[in-house]
Amino acid sequence: MPLAFPTEVTVVEMLPRDGLQRLDRFVPTEEKIRIIDALSQTGVSEIEVTSFTHPTAVPNLRDAAAVTAGITRQPGVTYRALVPNVIGLERAIEADIEKVNALITASEEYNRRNQNMTIEENLDEIIEVIERGHEAGLVVEAGIGMAFFSPYEGRTPPERTLAIVESVVDAGVDEVTLATSMGMANPKQVAGLVESVFTRWPDVDLGMHLHDTNGMSLANTVVAMQLGVERFDASVCGLGGGVILPKSMEDIGNTPTEDLVYMLSEMGIETGVDFEELTSVAADVMDSLDVRPNSHVLKGGTREQVLRETSES
Repeated sequence: MPLAFPTEVTVVEMLPRDGLQRLDRFVPTEEKIRIIDALSQTGVSEIEVTSFTHPTAVPNLRDAAAVTAGITRQPGVTYRALVPNVIGLERAIEADIEKVNALITASEEYNRRNQNMTIEENLDEIIEVIERGHEAGLVVEAGIGMAFFSPYEGRTPPERTLAIVESVVDAGVDEVTLATSMGMANPKQVAGLVESVFTRWPDVDLGMHLHDTNGMSLANTVVAMQLGVERFDASVCGLGGGVILPKSMEDIGNTPTEDLVYMLSEMGIETGVDFEELTSVAADVMDSLDVRPNSHVLKGGTREQVLRETSES
């Protein structure tokens, strides 16, 4: 039976928020702005530029207002920010952000440690974010972290994640994104949960936020696409991770944007992203932030690079 894939996919760049929040140092505001402006030229249609979280919770992003004020916004690019609560939403509105990622996790223990709330309390906050965000004319996405696995509780029961999806969909959320925040999901688990979501809510705008801790993020991407998902978060150089995750997870973060875009291009799936421009930004990020890439195309090269090297030898 032939495999069905979408003709185009939306790539959401997460480096400025997820990629920078866990670095062992603060990236100066001017450097953040320069990186975001460079990403805006690559053809990505959406960038999560920062998080309006309390500065003591995520000190690396304490300059959220200055960053959003300083970037050069390009036509056709959506600039969004993560908001953990209504206070964060109010700050995002003041910063003229057009879309927010309202964060909730499906792990009681992680929620308590990261947001100082139970899941039920967090849901009440997110529902208010959805209502007030819509009143202000914003697009609201519900990002559901720990949708598959929690480092404190193990595998997340699917019914718990589905209950959260039900609550935010009933509240009128515009988009839902399932996150493998630990990168511990496998294709069978992804297929099961995605299929359950689409079975119950066939019209939901569903995306995936995949981490690559177990090396399966691209495999999980392929499975999700086959089931109808057309929006994927990724981060240049594969940087990213929660601020309270175990130290053993420090070196591996999100799906590398370069790997995702290259795979989709090879499959004939349109992203709108200029791969050469993207890898140029990635090389600059490696140099300016002094980080190692987790992406295969930066470490091992592409088919074109291999052929070019052999022809020159």
